[in-house]
Amino acid sequence: MIFVLCVIIGLMAVPAVSAEEEHAENSGTEDSPASAGIEYIVSPWVENSSDTEDSISPLRSTQYITQGQTITHYVGVGSGINYLEVDLNWGDSSDSLTLSISTPSGSKLGPYRDNYDGSVNGRIRLNIDPSQGYVEQGTWQFKVYGESVSGTEDYTFNVAFH
Repeated sequence: MIFVLCVIIGLMAVPAVSAEEEHAENSGTEDSPASAGIEYIVSPWVENSSDTEDSISPLRSTQYITQGQTITHYVGVGSGINYLEVDLNWGDSSDSLTLSISTPSGSKLGPYRDNYDGSVNGRIRLNIDPSQGYVEQGTWQFKVYGESVSGTEDYTFNVAFH
């Protein structure tokens, strides 16, 4: 009788150990969402004069683009950057450019068009804020696409670090 009771208790104890091992394996995979990249909040640019004084502009570029052409700008982002301010300005609202962004970990943002901020003025100006912490370090890609361009359109492209 004691032998049967020990076997029953032993069988009941085995699944509890297996459940703990499974939990341990699952908790080891909880790091994967964090390593997949940072979530970003992209919003139309809002002037904040106190932040403008503290900004650093690593990229200021003037380019020419035609219908169907894509020009990629690469920007290296270091540590301790709170958010990015991106400004694509071509000024001619009769032409249409788009802006697509790739983070260093490969996440895609956009494409963004002229009307993203609610007005059509030949300009895409936005802020990219991480949902937590700092902006991801590494090389960011900003792709400007000539969606609808008559002839050749010139534009300026700026990225500021805050």
